[in-house]
Amino acid sequence: MKKLLALILVLFLGGCASQSHGGLPLAQVDIAGQTVLAEVPATMLERYQGLGGRRSLEPGHGMLFFFYKGGPRTMCMRDMRFGLDFIWLAGGRVSEVTAQVPPGGAELVIEPTKPAELVLEVPAGWAREHGVRPGQAVRITPLGQAFPQALGQRLIMESHER
Repeated sequence: MKKLLALILVLFLGGCASQSHGGLPLAQVDIAGQTVLAEVPATMLERYQGLGGRRSLEPGHGMLFFFYKGGPRTMCMRDMRFGLDFIWLAGGRVSEVTAQVPPGGAELVIEPTKPAELVLEVPAGWAREHGVRPGQAVRITPLGQAFPQALGQRLIMESHER
């Protein structure tokens, strides 16, 4: 019986490694010599919620948003309780950093001044602390089977184009 319980626990924890505490798919983002474990909101509801309502982010964690072709490239600080750095990504590189954005509600809109395909949200000050700057290469690796197939294929295609 103990072996069965141990096996169930191992299987459960192994499955959790590919999903966040909120059940979102995860991706590993390698940037500026650091690794960020990023949640990836895939549905419109998940994207709308984002990090809103949370008290904080654990060290080394973030949230990665994909922009849809032709869609808006804007973010807001709806229901945020802590500040963020926005690391805008395009073509496998950092295109811009919007740093130290304080909580400010839905009326505080953040958008890049340069083209962006994705944005990585990390705790305010993280980008400066780790020397993130435009032009640096970024590698994104989907983790686990919970990662949306279409987004995973997009990452594979982008990595082959470089």
